[in-house]
Amino acid sequence: MTLVLYQLIGKDHRHYSGPCWRVRMALAHKALDVRCVDFHHGDVEKIAFSGQTKVPVLVDGDRVVSDSWAIACYLDDAYPDRPVLMEGPHGRALTRMINFWADTQLDQPIVRSSFLDILHNLHPDADPVAFRASRETRMGKTLEALQADHTANVAELARNLLPVRTLLLKQPWINGAAPAYADYIVFGSLQFPRCLIGRRFVADDDPVLEWFRRMTTLFNGLANSGPLFSESP
Repeated sequence: MTLVLYQLIGKDHRHYSGPCWRVRMALAHKALDVRCVDFHHGDVEKIAFSGQTKVPVLVDGDRVVSDSWAIACYLDDAYPDRPVLMEGPHGRALTRMINFWADTQLDQPIVRSSFLDILHNLHPDADPVAFRASRETRMGKTLEALQADHTANVAELARNLLPVRTLLLKQPWINGAAPAYADYIVFGSLQFPRCLIGRRFVADDDPVLEWFRRMTTLFNGLANSGPLFSESP
């Protein structure tokens, strides 16, 4: 049976959601067939069946799973005969820590710099006024003011990447000898600006960049399958 993944889309068929990329890579790792359905900001009726207002949402027969972390856990539980994303309960617990770390330490400085880019790249059917109002209310600043802090956000991201940078000097993948869901979590965070923004977040001499480029070659270059603004995050 083919699974169905609801994923975020912007204009020009840009699939830039970090959480959706985490799931796309996880599905490829498990070698599962998937049909992707596009969802744009505000298109809540399309996924009303899930009880959610955001993607990713995965449908597997009569099972509906939302949130990238819950989907990854589901895939390992439902398809234990396929390559594992997280090895055993200890592997899942440690990977969950990486998930929390990426959500708070990687995504936040990237997204703060990127709200204006998202606005400029919304799907034509999305409501830009509602998008701007909700984000400016949440952040307490205009989108232009948030983007003006890009240099500071890049510096914050560089500091926060130190654990991964140090790790990748010792081993080829975040997971160890081979990539797994821990790698896909961090990859999703960095794939987001690559698909959406021309401005850079990772320096050319950063060991993270060499790892990222190897990630883009996995699964027959899945990460390069859509429109990109940059070869590097």
